[in-house]
Amino acid sequence: MNQKNLLLTTLVLFASVTGLFAQEEQTNQDIYEMSLEELMNIPINSASKKSETLFDAPLSSYTITKAEIDKSGVTSIMEALRLAPGVIVREQSNGNYDIHIRGFDNILRNSEIYTRNNLATLVMIDNRPVFNHNLGGTFWEALPIDLNDVERIEIVRGPSAPLFGPNAVTGVINIITKRVEKDKTNVFANVQGGTQNTFIANSVVGKNFGKVSAQASVNFQQRNRFDETYFLPEANNFFTVDEMQALFNSNPTNTITNLKDQYPNSSLAMNKWGANGIVQYKESEDINFELAFGTQQSEVQKVFLGNILSGEIPLTFNESKTSYFNLASKVKDFSFRGSFLTGSDNLAYETSPNRYDFRVSEANAEYTFTLRNIGTLIPGASFQSATYGDGDYKNAGLTFLNGEDATITTVSGFIRTDISLVKNLRVLAALRADKFSSHDDVYLAYELASTYKLNENNLIRFALTQSNSGSFIGNNDLNFIAPLAPGINLNRVGNKNLDLFTVQMVELGYRVKVSKSLQVDIDGFLQKADQFSALLTSQRLAPTVPLRQEFLNVPTEATQTGATLAVNFVPNEKIQIKPFLTWQKTETKNLPSSYNTEEVGTQIGEPVTYSNSKHRATPSVYGGYYLQYNPIKNLSLNVTGYYMSAQTQYAEVDQKIDDIMLVNAKVSYQIKSVTLFVNGRNIFNNDSRQFWGTDRAGNTWLAGITLDLSK
Repeated sequence: MNQKNLLLTTLVLFASVTGLFAQEEQTNQDIYEMSLEELMNIPINSASKKSETLFDAPLSSYTITKAEIDKSGVTSIMEALRLAPGVIVREQSNGNYDIHIRGFDNILRNSEIYTRNNLATLVMIDNRPVFNHNLGGTFWEALPIDLNDVERIEIVRGPSAPLFGPNAVTGVINIITKRVEKDKTNVFANVQGGTQNTFIANSVVGKNFGKVSAQASVNFQQRNRFDETYFLPEANNFFTVDEMQALFNSNPTNTITNLKDQYPNSSLAMNKWGANGIVQYKESEDINFELAFGTQQSEVQKVFLGNILSGEIPLTFNESKTSYFNLASKVKDFSFRGSFLTGSDNLAYETSPNRYDFRVSEANAEYTFTLRNIGTLIPGASFQSATYGDGDYKNAGLTFLNGEDATITTVSGFIRTDISLVKNLRVLAALRADKFSSHDDVYLAYELASTYKLNENNLIRFALTQSNSGSFIGNNDLNFIAPLAPGINLNRVGNKNLDLFTVQMVELGYRVKVSKSLQVDIDGFLQKADQFSALLTSQRLAPTVPLRQEFLNVPTEATQTGATLAVNFVPNEKIQIKPFLTWQKTETKNLPSSYNTEEVGTQIGEPVTYSNSKHRATPSVYGGYYLQYNPIKNLSLNVTGYYMSAQTQYAEVDQKIDDIMLVNAKVSYQIKSVTLFVNGRNIFNNDSRQFWGTDRAGNTWLAGITLDLSK
């Protein structure tokens, strides 16, 4: 769907809903007129899987509200995460980001390119995991929803697998989408465009019919890059496609003849669209059923696998197509959720190995026992099956899985309790056991968290947690065979017996309501990560020619200490100020000098040694601020900022990333159901590169219109 078709669709929706509802009285709440109480008592569900306020939550957590999203002018779900403390957000190309909670990024330094991305944070949409089971992580551009679908974004910092399952190793990002309230109608549309060929359009239409409600949404994004050059590690410089092809052609052994096919549009950063639907039946608060479904297609230029066979260029042209459905139900104290996701990824256009198809199904059931007046006890079980295959692409070139299907199943049991035996003391405990089809061991994740209210205005909290990653198809079942010479092949293979990446954390926090308009939240944390895995060379034809590479665990450990400060200050209903800052230090032990097995290192005269060091790839200081001012009714002025200190990203060629301060501003004016706005992102044009081997990050200026006919 191109931008003209999407714009036409949006305008048709505008016209149709205007005709349907123009005669009804406008009663929607003005998002710019929230009360002081609403601004100070922000809800969250993900911290303990029950409704509560941020002040009472037992873990380090944060909620980005719909109002903050709209007022701040963020243009994507990814960018919105810069509004949350403890989250590292690096732009790779215009609109495409790598996102970490607290870090543990690039720990193994010179290992594969994809390990420089976040592989250990669980992202969910309405509690449905959206995770890539091939090598880990989240393909953000493949989310079917966009900002106008979002009611709020909840972030839990720290290991959370006992509550949400494997892969919630460094934390959880749970995107909660809008629902139609009883006897209400949702009609919302937004169009904005500007520099860098940016065009963004969203629309949502929903209606409640008593016990039944239905809602549909569409979204579209198009963006151009700020650069049209690509980083070539072997030359340690940036080149256009034509310049790189000339360099390759000057090499007598070159076999790269199709670089323009691999980068068909060097100016494109993102082109994506998605469509979603929700049908809900609500008999009562205790009995309800909901079916959500959707699809998306996306094309982006970002870093993940890298262009392996063309000089390992980090930035590649990626495509993704997915469709899903999710069924959630609650009958009294019994809850069930089942989902199915299918799709395909193309991780490096017109190169190989690059493509695969996948399907993921899962089911989760739990039952709530009420323990008189002291709390709840909730046992449950879950099942997940992830199948990846590249049989349809075997004739097109090299494949990851040698044209076969690979499946990982996970069977889990869990129990959690949330009790208060003593006044003002709350204890949350959870235990989860996961059995993977590719491992003999059962992995245990645990969480013990407590809060104690000194009084209504002061709360202290403590947490002790451990979480592990899931089992990945690529790590377990990789079967890549590439010819080097007649009768000689390079084999890259997986390992079904890998120990899973694990993080343990101890955390202590304090929250205080200094006054009715000022809250302060501070936490200190100590995290330890181990059981890293890497692709090691286990056989060589010559010192520079590997014959066999396989996934193996390495003895590296990482320890991280830090603290986060977040403030919410609302002196009156016209002004809100929310600054936040994280300081942290990461150190590594037993970091290998090379990614050879010890036997191979000895054979080639480069014995593998291990060292300890300070890890500089994670910024030691990062944070930001949110400043909202409503000088007069219906006029909104918003300024946000995001800061990261200098860092060194390790790779074949290390790159120093300078400290970065980004400032954004949005001015909005509301006239009844219409809001006009001007939006500036990175208004001072800090064009530093934020991620290894990627684009400069320039500024974008946008103008747009929002129509809200909700009633």
